[in-house]
Order: sequence, then C-alpha cells, then structure tokens
Amino acid sequence: MGKGVLVVLNDEINAARDVAKTSNYRVQTFVSRDFGILGYADPDAVTFYRAPLRRSAPDTEFDVSGLTELPRVDIVPAYAGADAALVEAAVAAGAKGIVSAGFPSGSPSPAQKEALKKAAKAGVFVVQSSRSGSGRVIDDKVALRDAGFIAADSLTPQKSRILLMMALTKTSDAGELRRIFSEY
Repeated sequence: MGKGVLVVLNDEINAARDVAKTSNYRVQTFVSRDFGILGYADPDAVTFYRAPLRRSAPDTEFDVSGLTELPRVDIVPAYAGADAALVEAAVAAGAKGIVSAGFPSGSPSPAQKEALKKAAKAGVFVVQSSRSGSGRVIDDKVALRDAGFIAADSLTPQKSRILLMMALTKTSDAGELRRIFSEY
C-alpha cells in the first residue's frame, strides 16, 4: 500500500500523522482537521481517494532496535502569564529537547521564549509547535531560526515530541533536525 500507519475507525481511513482524537467520549472522534480522510473502508470495498506525501513508518531512517530508552523530550505549554519555570525545570531534569506548545500563532509566552532561547544556546533542541490542533508553524528565520528553534510544521505537540525523540537517536545537528521535521 505504501501509505504508512493508518487509523481506521467508523469506516474512515486517516493517516496517523494527520489524525487527532477530538472528543473524550464521542464515537466520531478521530479527525484529520487540515487534510481530511484518505478514504473509506465500506462493506463492499476499501477505497482511497488520496495518499499521504510525507515520509512515514515503516520507511524511516530511524532504528531503535538496540535502544532501551529514548532521549528525554518534554512539552512545555504556553498560557497567559507563563514564566520560565517549566522550561528551566525541563532543562534541569536533563531534557535533550523541548517542544514548546505555543499559542495558536505558534509562539510561547515572552518569558518562556527567553528561557527557550537560553536552553537552545545551552544545547537543548527546541521545537516550536502550536496547541491549536491545526495549522502550520512556519519555519521563519526571524521568529524561529534566529532564536535557535525548529518549526514543527503541522505536527501537534505530542507528535512533535515523538518525532524529536526519534530524530535525536540519529542526529544532534540542528540542520538535520530541521530536515527531518520538514520531511515527516
């Protein structure tokens, strides 16, 4: 098939990269907000109308077969009045990476941004995501790259965390991490 990991529920086929659970209790909870379903699994046939273009499992460059643990990556949520405490705690706990779950514009609070810049300068990889659940965080030179951050593109904070953990098993080069986030 070559479509990577799929989520099939309620006769709808979604790419695992794009799908999110949107309700605690509703049956129709899995939605690919920005990109839509790939097709249907109906009683008479499985029908696809589109295919994902991003790289996906099992065809990845990551090999974790010999690992007993993945690098520590923490998620730090943005909220009004957030200070540097959670960023500093993640760094103190030994995080190799931090995913900033920014405001819907894709940015942390001002105090968090300064702490994240400091963490990036100290060698902790910072991926900027958004807590909004849809939309892209753009790889902007002024807003992100100059701060030492990597754009999550359209990945949620949770999926960004998984990709960053996997990527850190392969490289600790910021350019390579940017490539990985642009391909997956």
